[in-house]
Formats: sequence, structure tokens, C-alpha cells
Amino acid sequence: MNKFLLPVLLALTVLVTSAPQPARAESLATTAERKAFYQFSPKRVDPARTDERLSEVIYKGLVLWVGKPKKGKPTVMYLPGSGKNLHARGHKFRWFLNRGYGVVAMAYPGMGGSKGQPSRQKIQSLADQLYRDIPKMTGSKKIILMGESLGTGVAVAIAAGKPGHANPPSAIILQAPYTSLVDLTAAKNPALLPFVAGRTDLWPTKRYIQNVKAPTFIMHGERDRTVPFRMGKRLYQLSPAKNKVLAAREKAGHTSIWQQNVLTPLREWLQAIHGK
Repeated sequence: MNKFLLPVLLALTVLVTSAPQPARAESLATTAERKAFYQFSPKRVDPARTDERLSEVIYKGLVLWVGKPKKGKPTVMYLPGSGKNLHARGHKFRWFLNRGYGVVAMAYPGMGGSKGQPSRQKIQSLADQLYRDIPKMTGSKKIILMGESLGTGVAVAIAAGKPGHANPPSAIILQAPYTSLVDLTAAKNPALLPFVAGRTDLWPTKRYIQNVKAPTFIMHGERDRTVPFRMGKRLYQLSPAKNKVLAAREKAGHTSIWQQNVLTPLREWLQAIHGK
């Protein structure tokens, strides 16, 4: 999730001063949400350039990267962070594929060739639908939810909602999760808080996670300057899962957490749940 920048605040200030009518409040909130939280790259890349086991699937206007699991293995539903595109996460997809897991990676609206404009409601609705359809897509009913930064809120909301109740995830992996986007705004740029403070729907993960009992693995760098480490620690404390791990790394930042000292315990944890 990229840093909140001063131009975002300036753009929103212009919108406020030029549109004082209450009737435009909803569109202003949507504009604020997009500018603050979604810095996607629209560049579309052939997944075969990353790994020949991956293919592109168009799903309700979204670009998906799909790799089938080996027999008996679950599929990882990968929900990315707010920056760049799926190609930037290719090394993570290979890590799962090399261990026999399937991958279904979702490019949000406006990311990597996917159609439409992003919003919390649209992203979550499409993610919920995709989660229900993954068994038909890959032949595997078992699903591991993997959320990265922005995607952690989406993943926990799936698990806590109707899709997760109908088919509980076999495991949840959260990389640099936040307690809510409102909390994150308050921590990162309080000047933007008036634009989102009333939004109770901006992925309040600290509330949702209390209803998720699936095995949960949280990885978070203590030097994370994008999503404060204390948020990942708080979610670990709130999780009711009997099988939960907080892989905290003192020297890791927001993107440098994906290292061997986290991946080895993650591999062993997954093997204990799903077998080798």
C-alpha cells in the first residue's frame, strides 16, 4: 500500500471547496477513497512471462492469473496490495506453485487490465463472488486466503462473511495487515481523516477477524513504515483462531518481509495443515 501523498490532500481540498452541495457527498467520499488507497498500475502483462504454469482468465471484467493445484492441494486466492500489478507479485505466485498449491490472483478494477473503477464495495463484491467460484475454476474446494496489505482486509472480510461461512478457508495468510483503513489514515496522514472518518465499511479488519477461526498466519515487519507493525500485532491478539502465528521480523519493512526467515516457518505451517 503506497504512502499517502500531499497531492492527494490538495486534490481533495479542491473537490471540497468546489462542491459544497450535500448531494455530492457520496461522490466526494468515493473520490477520496480512490485517491488515498488505490495506486494501481493499469499495465497488463502476460502471466506466462512470469511462469508458464499461469494463464490469464477474464472473470466479470477482471483479469485473473490462474495456476491449477496438484492433486489434493488447495488453491491460494491471492488478494494483492494497492501498488503496481500482478506481475510485481510473480515471485510469490511461483513460491506457491512450486509447492503444489494452485493460485488464483485477482487484479482489482483498474489494475493490470481489469475493467472499471475501484471502490471498497466493488472490490469486495467481486472478491466474494470469485471465492465462491474458485472450486469450479481450479477443481479444488479447499482455499487458502492470502491477503497482502490492502488485500488483507478483503481476505478477512471473505472469511468472516457469507462466502467464508459456506466454505471456510483452510488457512489465512496476512502480509502487513491493518486494523482498518480509517485507523491507517489516522496513523499515516491525519489531515485526510475528515474524508474517511465516517466510513465504517472501509475494511474494519479488527472487527471481522474476531469471527474468523481458520488457521491464521500473520507476517509483519517491525520497521514497516506503510502499515504500522502494531496493527498486525493487534489483529493477532484479536484472532480467536486456535492455530495462529505472528511472524514478526525486527529488521523487515513493508515489502521486505517476504524473506526466507518468514517463508520457512510459513512452509512448515502450511505443511502441518495440508500435508507435504
